[in-house]
Amino acid sequence: MDKIASRVNQFYEQYPYPSLPIRTERDLIKKLHANVMSRILATAELEQGSLSGKDILDAGCGTGEKACYFSYYGANVTAFDLCRASLGKAQELAGKFNLRVDFSRCDIAEFRPGKKFDHVFCLGALHHTKYPYTNFKALSGLCKPGGTITIGLYNRYGRLTHRATRMWIGLRAGNDFGKRMAYVERSVYGRRMRSTHEIAYVADKYVHPHESYHTVGEVLDWFDRDGFTFMGSHPHIGKGKIGAFMAQLKWLARGNGFFIISGMKD
Repeated sequence: MDKIASRVNQFYEQYPYPSLPIRTERDLIKKLHANVMSRILATAELEQGSLSGKDILDAGCGTGEKACYFSYYGANVTAFDLCRASLGKAQELAGKFNLRVDFSRCDIAEFRPGKKFDHVFCLGALHHTKYPYTNFKALSGLCKPGGTITIGLYNRYGRLTHRATRMWIGLRAGNDFGKRMAYVERSVYGRRMRSTHEIAYVADKYVHPHESYHTVGEVLDWFDRDGFTFMGSHPHIGKGKIGAFMAQLKWLARGNGFFIISGMKD
């Protein structure tokens, strides 16, 4: 485990993410979570009914909400994360709804499942690693021909204003997780956080020790290099790299700092 991975793991052990308030079956498959999952699936031209019987990998699964969603709709789900605290919550969630998910603790670069998958998801994890493309390449090798890979990354343009805020917090509160969180509560929100999910969300947004930022064009180059054809994205991008660049300028204006993009293995 490199120094960045170690520090990131320390952070998530303290603030397991996303720790969504899923108390009932409706919370898992309806309401806001269903809207989010529909957008994610749509980028790979998937829907709930197309998941049954498919081999799905959730890389960097966090507290397991997405892995459990896939399993609920009949997928054969393998999921891993580096954080023990997150995995504990993920296993608890799966058990609560009697869902089968093969959870394990592992770093992306070291994951060797001995099989390939119809659909690979890695949402919000690559940008917290030292070598995002190297880890993407490792995951892309786990995708079956004709299968899909879906990744979620922080955008270099849309995240710009937020990056400045994070730098300011670092100057005022340093690198200690607790001190940064206390500063955010005091100076950004003006109150204490009210729930476990809110604590996880705010910590991930302002306290996280390592982020990298990426453009759509960069990811399209990753796809070309590793034999993937672009399928879709959220937010939507125009045609080609010029269209993608123009879309990202809109993301900058709107503060859309996170994008999801899918490709199909040639």
